[in-house]
Amino acid sequence: MSTSSTRGLFGRTVLVALLAATSSCVLVPPPVRIPLAVPLSSVGGSRPATPQGLELIVEFGDGVWGQQQERVEIVGGGWGFALRDRIEFSFSSYVPTRTVQNQIGDATTGVRGKIRLGDFNGGRASVGLHISRMTSERQQGGLQNERMTAWDIALPLTFYPWGQQFVDHRWGVYAAPRLVFQTFEDRLVSETMKGTLAAGLLGVAARWRYFALTGELNFARTPDMGSTAFESGWILLPMLSARGLIPIGD
Repeated sequence: MSTSSTRGLFGRTVLVALLAATSSCVLVPPPVRIPLAVPLSSVGGSRPATPQGLELIVEFGDGVWGQQQERVEIVGGGWGFALRDRIEFSFSSYVPTRTVQNQIGDATTGVRGKIRLGDFNGGRASVGLHISRMTSERQQGGLQNERMTAWDIALPLTFYPWGQQFVDHRWGVYAAPRLVFQTFEDRLVSETMKGTLAAGLLGVAARWRYFALTGELNFARTPDMGSTAFESGWILLPMLSARGLIPIGD
């Protein structure tokens, strides 16, 4: 083989290798960091959805990305129970409805408790205490190993236009101040950041026999968590919750 032929073969080999490398870069983009999703679960007013019984829960609305504090659509499901028209407890898990390239599944769960503290104004209004704990985690090889924990506290005040009887049909409007204490852990670099999300919410709760529906809108100010991509500011976060009820006793 002549020297010119050898050089030509070598040149073609190098060109093919460069084209293959370029194509692989275009077709397989490098992995990216995906921020964690933490929902603001529905509060649902100051009373349990049912006086006493079991609840099957479906929720849809907006949450807040963990470290970056971006918005994200969330869908979740779970179960709960109520006791004596005063105490309510539930467990739910959530996933974001909008996927991002190279995203892997989040492990986002939450437990919630609510207690009706008392009634006033002749039973036409009531006040309660809502507390929840949300956690979200993601591990992605050597790129991400993160965890977000959020404690959520709200004091809902509910007004019932037609009295306090929680029978087959009832509806009420409610409002509440809300605080969410967030802790973000980046385990790859052993970094921990904390921030407090302040919010107020307005909502409507209704029940028809064995079905309950709540819709609420949060006016939230996201925290400045240090080295985040987004500064703190006011955002609107809606949440819709539907519950199937299995009453037990009175």
